[in-house]
Amino acid sequence: MGWGLSNVSAKGNRDHQTSQPNPGSVLENLDIHVEDVRIRAILSSYRKRIPVTEGYVEVKDGGKWKQICNAEWTEFNSRVICGMFGFPGERRFNARVYKMFARRRKPTYWDFAVNCTGTEAHLSSCKLGQILAMKSNETCAGGMPVVVSCVPGRAFAPAPMTGYRKAFRQEVTTATPQRSKVFSSLGQPLVRLRGGAIVGEGRVEVMKNGEWGTICDDHWNLLSATVVCRELGFGSAKEALSGGQLGQGMGPVHMNEVKCSGFEKSITECPFNKEALGCSHEEDAGVRCNVPAMGFEQRLRLRGGRNPFEGRVEVLVDRNGSLVWGTVCSEGWGTMEAMVVCRQLGLGFASSAFQETWYWPGEVSADGVVMSGVRCSGTEMSLSHCLHHGPHLSCPRGGGRNSAGVSCSETAPDLVLNPQVVEQTTYMEDRPMFMLQCAYEENCLASNSDQTPANAYRRLLRFSSQIHNNGQSDFKPKAAKHLWVWHDCHRHYHSMEVFTTYDLISLNGTKVAEGHKASFCLEDSECDEGIEKKYECANFGEQGITVGCWDTYRHDIDCQWVDITDVKPGDYIFQIVINPNYEVPESDYTNNITKCRCRYDGHRVWMYNCHNDGSLSSETEMMFPGLLNNQVTH
Repeated sequence: MGWGLSNVSAKGNRDHQTSQPNPGSVLENLDIHVEDVRIRAILSSYRKRIPVTEGYVEVKDGGKWKQICNAEWTEFNSRVICGMFGFPGERRFNARVYKMFARRRKPTYWDFAVNCTGTEAHLSSCKLGQILAMKSNETCAGGMPVVVSCVPGRAFAPAPMTGYRKAFRQEVTTATPQRSKVFSSLGQPLVRLRGGAIVGEGRVEVMKNGEWGTICDDHWNLLSATVVCRELGFGSAKEALSGGQLGQGMGPVHMNEVKCSGFEKSITECPFNKEALGCSHEEDAGVRCNVPAMGFEQRLRLRGGRNPFEGRVEVLVDRNGSLVWGTVCSEGWGTMEAMVVCRQLGLGFASSAFQETWYWPGEVSADGVVMSGVRCSGTEMSLSHCLHHGPHLSCPRGGGRNSAGVSCSETAPDLVLNPQVVEQTTYMEDRPMFMLQCAYEENCLASNSDQTPANAYRRLLRFSSQIHNNGQSDFKPKAAKHLWVWHDCHRHYHSMEVFTTYDLISLNGTKVAEGHKASFCLEDSECDEGIEKKYECANFGEQGITVGCWDTYRHDIDCQWVDITDVKPGDYIFQIVINPNYEVPESDYTNNITKCRCRYDGHRVWMYNCHNDGSLSSETEMMFPGLLNNQVTH
C-alpha cells in the first residue's frame, strides 16, 4: 500500500536527449521531471496504517514505478519527501529489515541520484544528482532502495482510543524559552491559521505582546510559508498566498518582509521588518500546506445534486462485516454538520444545510439511514468524528425524503465587528415607555417591561455597531426575499429575526441583561476604497454585506441597546455575538464575538477594553467570561 501524489510533475530545464551522460557524471542545475511520487509501505505493520508514514520512496517514470538508489541520499532529501506528503519531519528507521527485504526482491531502480537542499517544498524542485550505473544491485550500496520514515503532526499522530486526533484545533504552536521575547511568553500560542476551508490552510496570524496580528505579504514566499506549515505540524507549503486571499484579519500587522531560510523552527525566528508602514489587511499573507492523505473523502459522497458541490449526504459504514452506503438522519442537521461534510470532501465551506432532500434522488440502494444524532463542533476532519448515535439508530423523521443534504462553496463571508466603534459610542439614555411600543412588540426590552406604566422610563445602554465582511464572498440572509417577515409597527421587513445578540454579564458569568437585533436592514453602509456598494434596503431592495464593506447600526435606532433598568451598579462584561445561531455559514465563527469591560455606577456607564474574542492572549481572555448559547465560556 502506498500514497501517491498525482499531477506532481514539474517541467524544469532538463532536455530530453537520446543519449545519456556516462555513469558517475553530475548533472548540475537540472530539475527533476517524473510523473508521480509515492511512499509505498513495505512492512506489514505500516501497510495497515493511515496515513502511511514509512516505506520505499518510488517515482513513476516512463509509466513504471521505480525505487531510488540510496547512494548519495541525505537527510535533506528525506525532509523534502516527508514535507511533500504532509509530515513536518523525518526520523530514523530500522535499515537492517529493509536490507533483508531488498535482498529477497530485486528492486527496479531509477537511473538518477537526488540532490535536495532540504528547503524545497517538493521533489520536483530538487536537482538531479549523479547518474548511477544500474547493472546490478551491488552498484547501489548493496541493493538498498531509499526508505523514509516520517513524523506525523499532532492532528495525524496515532492516539489512544481514537486512532488519531479528531479535530484540527492544533493550528497553534507554543513558545519556548529560546524564541523571541517580543512574541508570546512561555506556553502561549505563537502561530495560528484562520479563514481556511480545510485543514492546513488559512490566513497566518502570530501572537505578539499578548495580541494576535497578521503578516504583510511583502517578500512572502514558499520558504517562509513552509516554516509556518511545519511549525503547525503539517508538511511543506503548497502555496504561499498573498493579497488577503483567505480573508482579511483585523487588528495589528505584526510582521513584514519576512525572510526565512527554511530551517527555522518558528516563523518568529526568521528575520523580518517590524515596521509595517504601508501594509494593510488587503496584504495579509496566507498558506496552503501539504497534509497527510487520510482517505476521509472516500467514505462520504453527495448524490442527486445539480453539480458536484451539492446533494444528499451518503456515508460508507461497516454493517455486519460489509461496507454499505446509506443516508444521514436530518434530525438536528445544521450548518456545523454541513461544514464538516464539505471539508471532508475538499469542497470548501458549507453554503446551506438541508433537512429535506426529496428533490435530490440518491442511490436507491443507499436509502437506508446509517447515521443519526449527528452533532458537530465544526472543526472535525470527518463526519464520523462528530458525536453521533452508535449502532442503535434513532431517526423519528425517517430517512428517504428527510435525509440530510448540503451545498458547498469554495468561498464564504466572514463578519467581524469593529470593537472600537462600540467603545467610542456607548452612552446611557432614560426613555419613556410610550416611546418604546414598537421595541416592546419586537421583544427589545426586559421581560418585566410589560409592567412599566406608559409615563415611566426604561434605562437603555445604547451604542453603535459596525459590522465588516472580511471574508471571500458576500454575506446574504438565509431566507429568500419572499420569506422575509413584515413588522407593521416599525414598517419594515426582517430578513433575519436574530442577527446579533447583546448581553450584559456579571464577572462570574451570569447574564443580568440582554438584547437582540434583527436584520431589518442589512446593507452596505460604507466600503473600502475601490469597492462599490451592492446592497441597499430602500424600496425593498436586496439585503446583504459585500466583501470589503460594512453595515453600521447607529446608536439612535430602535433596539440598538440593552435594557439595564433593573441592573445594579457594578462591573460587568458586555458581549455582542453576530450571527449567533450560525444561520448563515461563515469562514470563521471565532471572531463573531466582541467583549468589553463595563462599569456602571447607577448614573454613568464606562465601556473599555473592547476586543474581538480570540484576538488576545489566553491570560487576557480569562478576564472576560462570556455567554454563548447559554453556556459559560472562558
